[in-house]
Amino acid sequence: MSMETVQDVESMEGLRELLEREQLPPQVAQRRVLVVEDDPAQREFLVTLLADWGYEPMAVGSAEEAEFSVRRRTVDAAIVDVFLPGRSGESLMGRLRERFPELVLIGISALGDAALARRCKGVGADLFITKPIRPDDLELALVQPHTSWH
Repeated sequence: MSMETVQDVESMEGLRELLEREQLPPQVAQRRVLVVEDDPAQREFLVTLLADWGYEPMAVGSAEEAEFSVRRRTVDAAIVDVFLPGRSGESLMGRLRERFPELVLIGISALGDAALARRCKGVGADLFITKPIRPDDLELALVQPHTSWH
């Protein structure tokens, strides 16, 4: 897959089309995924989905907890709520991108718009997904080879 093709993907529909066109196989391989979500029900929903798909989820409720949890453990992907209590999800995404350059980084929020999606990409997120999260969208986002963007 060419870097130009990956960089042109701006939406979940575009990602779906790209995966179909390139016929990319899903590659889970027991990867560790950090879930940073302050809503306990949403966090549990994400953890259940990830575990069902064969990922190893690490769930926390704040940016501070996320920073602590990755001090001694690496992660392959992170799903970060943009609006968290305390330090923002945007700030956390920037720090995660610095520490884990190969990380698949996905920003999420119920208050989604194009400006917020651009801000997330500006701090290093590969994709932005608006809540409520559709499982198909998340699954596609996790299998997409994003590391060529950074």
